[in-house]
Amino acid sequence: MEAEYMALTHTTRHGIWLRTLFTELGLTLRMPTLIVSDNQAAINHASDAMTTARSKHIDIRHHFIRDNIATGHVTLNYCDTADNLADLLTKALPAPAHWKLMGGLGLNRS
Repeated sequence: MEAEYMALTHTTRHGIWLRTLFTELGLTLRMPTLIVSDNQAAINHASDAMTTARSKHIDIRHHFIRDNIATGHVTLNYCDTADNLADLLTKALPAPAHWKLMGGLGLNRS
């Protein structure tokens, strides 16, 4: 959970930077930035302001995501691991899962 939580925080930083860039370019963003994760524990930890005994050691800078959820700049959604397109690039997958995710990217067998 800790590594996924830190990755969510890192992704939030990039999302906020992109929101700022778009605003400077004159584009208005009405909706919050959607961040998708396949780790429910990390999503729950980011959405809940409580710190548990198991998460006390996490550095305060990683709680940046909580502030952005509270202000409405970011929303988190769960994506089932079987449908996570990023797994195609980050994990060794069995052939059926590989081809399913390739199809999700619009790439077909040739």
